[in-house]
Amino acid sequence: MAVAAFNRLIAEPERLAAFLSVTGLRPDTIREAAGQPGFYSAILDYVSSDEGLIIAIAAELEMRPEEIAAARARLSPEAALED
Repeated sequence: MAVAAFNRLIAEPERLAAFLSVTGLRPDTIREAAGQPGFYSAILDYVSSDEGLIIAIAAELEMRPEEIAAARARLSPEAALED
């Protein structure tokens, strides 16, 4: 699910720019970051941090936002507890 959400982020230049801005990543560092622990949970954390974004991506993936939130909780249980 994180990969699918990431694909939706990178498909839209505005979404990608916002993601890069928040994470501090650059287009040339994404591949390296993807190999690091926590990268995929960070994607779901980012998507979940914006209600409009999680709703839009969930719709594009033909799922409910709650499914993305559940995946986030599985990948990053400590972040889900902070909500």
